[in-house]
Amino acid sequence: MFARLAQSGARQAEILEVVLRHGWDYMRRLLSFGKAGEPQLPPPMVLRNILVDLGPVYVKLGQLLSTRPDLLPREYIEALSTLQADVPPVPWNAVEILLRQQLRQPLEQVFSSLDTESVAAGSIAQVHRACLVSGEWVALKIQRPGLEAVVERDTRLIRGIAELVAQTEFGRLADVVALADEFCRAIQAELDFTQEARHTEQLRQQLQKGRWFDPAQLVVPRIHWPLTTPKVLTLEWIEGRPLLEADRSDADPENIARLLTRAFFQQICIDGYFHADPHP
Repeated sequence: MFARLAQSGARQAEILEVVLRHGWDYMRRLLSFGKAGEPQLPPPMVLRNILVDLGPVYVKLGQLLSTRPDLLPREYIEALSTLQADVPPVPWNAVEILLRQQLRQPLEQVFSSLDTESVAAGSIAQVHRACLVSGEWVALKIQRPGLEAVVERDTRLIRGIAELVAQTEFGRLADVVALADEFCRAIQAELDFTQEARHTEQLRQQLQKGRWFDPAQLVVPRIHWPLTTPKVLTLEWIEGRPLLEADRSDADPENIARLLTRAFFQQICIDGYFHADPHP
């Protein structure tokens, strides 16, 4: 199995270089002597730094693992929880080419203004603020150009790495091969933004029929379907701040907690359709 990871190829060589540079002693012994004894995970911060250097797909994997205290010890959860959602954005000239290809119409006829600096960048996409010719502000979530090929290449390698980790003590306690398969399927599904758009619209419609809360107090952005494609998601722009950064001096924490609790109760217990990424 390890020979499959070490086969000739630029990406495999890059992964091995990153792993060795960060000092995964088990892998260094394996490469140097052919034998390394009991397979071992790298230390928590070494694992975190390896994932960061390997790029967006591996950062996404680390973020997923950080939500699984049932699988990893506390020190690994703490290290992986420091992985930032923001990654360096793709230069605008590359993003613009993809945007024009996806929308299939001159951007000048669609937008009266379009910020070339992203307001956020993640492992899958980056977001740009724009104003439609109608005067409405929107958020453009644009997939990172060339991501499909990167995901295809890296998920294939992740499955191979999972087979190696399956030999560790951790791997014997948790079905890491099944976890890797689940992650690979999930990230492939995320590449189709029309699926995310459908989910968002369904959630918006269901929350407008609040049973135990005032629906006017919750806002889910509207989808602009004519400007949404598998690689571009266009949503209503909503001004706001992350909950943990907002000025809450005039807020009523008890009412906010009650509102959110009741909204999630409806989603999970009544509708059976819920927002599965409820970070602040």
